[in-house]
Amino acid sequence: STHRMEQVEEICEHIILINKGKVVLDGKVPEIKQRFKKHEYSFHYAGILPQLPDRFPVVKKLDHELVVKLETHTSGNELLRELINQRVEVTSFNEILPSLNEIFIEQVEGINEN
Repeated sequence: STHRMEQVEEICEHIILINKGKVVLDGKVPEIKQRFKKHEYSFHYAGILPQLPDRFPVVKKLDHELVVKLETHTSGNELLRELINQRVEVTSFNEILPSLNEIFIEQVEGINEN
């Protein structure tokens, strides 16, 4: 039992999140994170800023890093393929998964609003 979600992510395989005595989430950590993902991908690149088609909306620009939100039916492979076709030098490519703390806050706020 803990309120420190970063510890939960490090040591637990299966969790139950409880809010005000009610089960909010129950499942394996990787499955829960997949269930609440927002279909966002981050990639670092070398060189000039790539020009992405509208189907790959950029939600954040940093120094040689972009965060792109994909539609649910679009895969990260399609984004990566587009970058490769543009001859972008990709130095890292990651799917952004929410932390358990982010998921818990989102779930608790949703319950408290109803």
